[in-house]
Amino acid sequence: MRRAFTLVELLLAVVLLGVITVLTMMTFNSVTHGWQISTDYLDKMQRTDFALNQVVSGLRSLYYPHSGEQSYDYGFYLTDNGDGEDPDRSDVIEWSKRGSAIVGSKSAAADTVHRVQLMVLEEGNHDYMEPIEVTGLYARHCPDVTLRPKDNRDDIDFSFANDEMYQPVLIADGIVGFNCRVLPSDEKVEAEHDESLFEDKWDTSNAVPYKVELTFYLADPEGRAYRSNTAPIMRIVRIPLYEQGKDGAAPPSEKAARESGGARRGASGGSGRTSGGSGGTRPGSGGQPGGGGQPGGGGQPGGGSAGGGGFRPGGDGMRPGGGPPPPGGGMP
Repeated sequence: MRRAFTLVELLLAVVLLGVITVLTMMTFNSVTHGWQISTDYLDKMQRTDFALNQVVSGLRSLYYPHSGEQSYDYGFYLTDNGDGEDPDRSDVIEWSKRGSAIVGSKSAAADTVHRVQLMVLEEGNHDYMEPIEVTGLYARHCPDVTLRPKDNRDDIDFSFANDEMYQPVLIADGIVGFNCRVLPSDEKVEAEHDESLFEDKWDTSNAVPYKVELTFYLADPEGRAYRSNTAPIMRIVRIPLYEQGKDGAAPPSEKAARESGGARRGASGGSGRTSGGSGGTRPGSGGQPGGGGQPGGGGQPGGGSAGGGGFRPGGDGMRPGGGPPPPGGGMP
């Protein structure tokens, strides 16, 4: 005679089936979530690697003229804000260059000498004409000092200190920190093991360093920091024009130091910039080495960034009059 299932047996089967289903869904969700996080992180790494390649190319295209004298107008500037592990402690670098790196091949500045400023800005930063919408690596560029408009030159500040003129353009999102160190010269380099000789500060504003170390920190998709368990993305760049900026070049005269270096080193004494309402300082307002009257690089604002966006000098844009770039040995 055929025996039927009891109610207890049916309830036990349903409970077991439910437990197996829940465990299966939890495992599936965990694997799917991990896959999504890994995919997002790899995507951020690719964008960061592209941005880092743009910065490396820009540094290798650094411009320094054959003038026979070291110039504050074309020196490499480093503002050290800390260890670079978040926007408030991220460094800012600035240099003169030629070529399309960072500004984009469609930019009018790509064919001239221009000055570039690189920094990490936090979402909600209101220091510029338009607020920053997403945390990431940003860049600005301004014309070379020889290409800036001659009319009303005393009335308008065409340097990076004028935050309303040069709106930062996003190079890569997901980057929450940037740290830069320099190797001042090749005098103490021992074979290839010179990493321990890099310094966080660079006070020689009328020259360029021998090497530059770049370190970018990525943001976690869930709001946590990868830094605790993932190595930062780092590159070391050898500056090709290091010898040109040093060999046979005399230090600037006292008059040139007063006209260029004095103002560039923060004579205006403006207040530092806050990032996203927090207390971190940001360069460009006279608080950095060379806040007001900073010498600028060439090119005219209004080009495209590496991602296709344009460097907009606020409003309708400012396009300095033409004129050939200053003579020199900058790399194209």
